Amino acid sequence: MATLIARNLKTLEEALSSRKIINKKIGLVPTMGAIHDGHLALVDKCLKLSQVTVVTIFINPIQFNNKKDLSNYPTSIRKDINILSKKKVDIIFIPKAKEVYPIGFSTFIELKSFDNILCGKSRRGHFSGVATVVLKLFCLINPKIAFFGEKDYQQLFIIKKLVRDLNLNVNVLEVKTVRDKNGLALSSRNRLLSKEEKNIASKINSILKEVSIKDLKINKAILQSTSKKLYSEGVTKIEYLEIRQEKSLEIWNPKQFKNKPYRIFIAVRVGKVRLIDNMRLSD
Repeated sequence: MATLIARNLKTLEEALSSRKIINKKIGLVPTMGAIHDGHLALVDKCLKLSQVTVVTIFINPIQFNNKKDLSNYPTSIRKDINILSKKKVDIIFIPKAKEVYPIGFSTFIELKSFDNILCGKSRRGHFSGVATVVLKLFCLINPKIAFFGEKDYQQLFIIKKLVRDLNLNVNVLEVKTVRDKNGLALSSRNRLLSKEEKNIASKINSILKEVSIKDLKINKAILQSTSKKLYSEGVTKIEYLEIRQEKSLEIWNPKQFKNKPYRIFIAVRVGKVRLIDNMRLSD
């Protein structure tokens, strides 16, 4: 089946109710476009585990708390369609904002926890916007499986909790962070980096790799020295650099290491570009 491009709800509904698709196991890969190999890792997993693959391209306005950030977000719709069509995904859903949020739209997911830490500290309302659009996509597409990357770990965590809390019949699967040859986590925002800034950003991964649970037990100031290294390499600003428990997002507690996996989380600005990353810490 040739890839169908659905640009409105009517076309999407007609496709999903067609004989070729109805009653088949649908997999969903939500994206904001500017498709890169990180997205394609999600698509490949979806193609493997589902009978129908739907990829959405929608820059969700309600998850941005900064209008300039929204207007600067990279787009490449024609290129994205070409890449995804070559992958032979079944449907690419590219709605306009008025399709997703019609006039008078006033229903939003309110999060009572996990939205005011890490990225939620500086991006007020961000995860409410994410949860709202993901829930709406789940309702529109009715997938059995949805795929999200570990790079946006807090987002992944919140979406899994959304599914549990609301008893949604969707299996949320994570895919490991895809990195370039220098270890930089792939992101659509990487396109906004200059050559010099990309070189700086590439050093983030190697610096984080130097942190270990073993070192933290001995030296509590390890995060301070890590911050100094990042600034010395050219990072403009560190929004946060924290260690949290993987399964609960509780802040690192040296008395609770036993049998609990921890991750180091970071958000920085390189030039004017905001980048995030995380990785599991080793003993």
